[in-house]
Amino acid sequence: MPEPLIALVGAPNVGKSTLFNRLLRRRKALVHEQPGMTRDVNEEPLEWEGRPARLMDTGGLFPPGHAVLAEQVRRRVMEAAGQADVVVLVVDGRAGLTHLDEELAGMFRATGRPVVVAVNKLDVPGRDEPAAEFHALGFPQVIGISAEHSIGIDDLLYAVAALLPQESEGEAAAPGVREITLAIGGRPNVGKSSLLNRLLRQDRSLVSEVPGTTRDTVDSLLRRGERLYRIFDTAGLRRKGRVEAGPEGLSAMTARRHLEKADVALILVDAVEGMTQQDLHVAGVPIEAKRPLIVLLNKVDRLDAEGASRALEEAGRRLRFAAYAPVLAISAHTGARVEKVLPLVDEVHAQACRSLTTGRLNHWLRAAVEAHRPPDAGGRDVKFLYAVQAGTNPPRIVLFGNRSMRPHFSYHRYLENSLREHFGLDRTPVELQYRERTRTERSSRRSSSRPRKSRV
Repeated sequence: MPEPLIALVGAPNVGKSTLFNRLLRRRKALVHEQPGMTRDVNEEPLEWEGRPARLMDTGGLFPPGHAVLAEQVRRRVMEAAGQADVVVLVVDGRAGLTHLDEELAGMFRATGRPVVVAVNKLDVPGRDEPAAEFHALGFPQVIGISAEHSIGIDDLLYAVAALLPQESEGEAAAPGVREITLAIGGRPNVGKSSLLNRLLRQDRSLVSEVPGTTRDTVDSLLRRGERLYRIFDTAGLRRKGRVEAGPEGLSAMTARRHLEKADVALILVDAVEGMTQQDLHVAGVPIEAKRPLIVLLNKVDRLDAEGASRALEEAGRRLRFAAYAPVLAISAHTGARVEKVLPLVDEVHAQACRSLTTGRLNHWLRAAVEAHRPPDAGGRDVKFLYAVQAGTNPPRIVLFGNRSMRPHFSYHRYLENSLREHFGLDRTPVELQYRERTRTERSSRRSSSRPRKSRV
């Protein structure tokens, strides 16, 4: 039986995202006093009264024609409500019952789904009077809460749990599968949401010619065969000097955080405009964080074969400082070559997670040093004694020697290129660190190499 879905719906600025964060017990959705912050459907797993479930935060519903993208948001919300097992209609207890609340109640009643009314912003425990007028909406379950101060949350949990479909006896949980997290990043209006929808094969994120349509980071779970991908569609990143304070600043901060932590970052570039300085700045976020990345040249359907070839060549030239990043030309609009994205993700991720044995690393190190000796430093010989792997994603190799300082950049680059060629790590960042072998380590290695005397 699939995990039950619970949808949080309501007018703008009634506290849906605050309640979403409260139920998840972490700050996931952007919260701001400006109405209309959430536009897409944000879905997260959680435990609801000891039972696995999925919680959906939806965009605020304005009256028709009242705001930019209002109709698209309304369509997404109604789709989410139609899929949900229980709909939680969040209303503002301070503002009282409004005509918009009454209109929304009629819309969600028509879905045939069970509806619980959560009267939010009742910050004083025991004050049920403001919630009473919302019984006029005609739903039997009306719960007074304060999402900000965690008042009435248990009552809401119990009310919703009672309406969820019953679990089958002996129902077993699906075995855990390791997720690969992907973050889709780029400038505004380069097609990030279109790519997410194309990968999911459904309209999950809003797509519009209006730059900055995506504000909150939308994450979706995608299963392909035995693989599970958690895909984050992030807000478009503009130059720092053009980022406005408030909602856009919060969106940019969240987008950067996901690009810095993803298993693989997908950076979209408008192939028609070519790779701009801002594209390089966006790509620099995962590069500086040592995250694997793939550059996707989108909108190649608008170019002829010669133009697409030039765009690929230019992108490769401008990404010389991250030559390990593969570049793939796609069209999220037509779907051209999009089917190659996830296999490429698998390949990049597999390289980033490679584990190399100490024996193989030392065999490589000896051969590399014999082929090209390190330059002296300060009149002293530089000797590399052995190497070990200290981490993965990306591979982090520690070289122990008689000096702790990093060698000249040209020799460092030689070692990195040699490592990549020897172990086939051409599509992932790698990190080489240098440490001086301490006296304790020298003694330990000498004693471990001596044959032990047998006792009679």
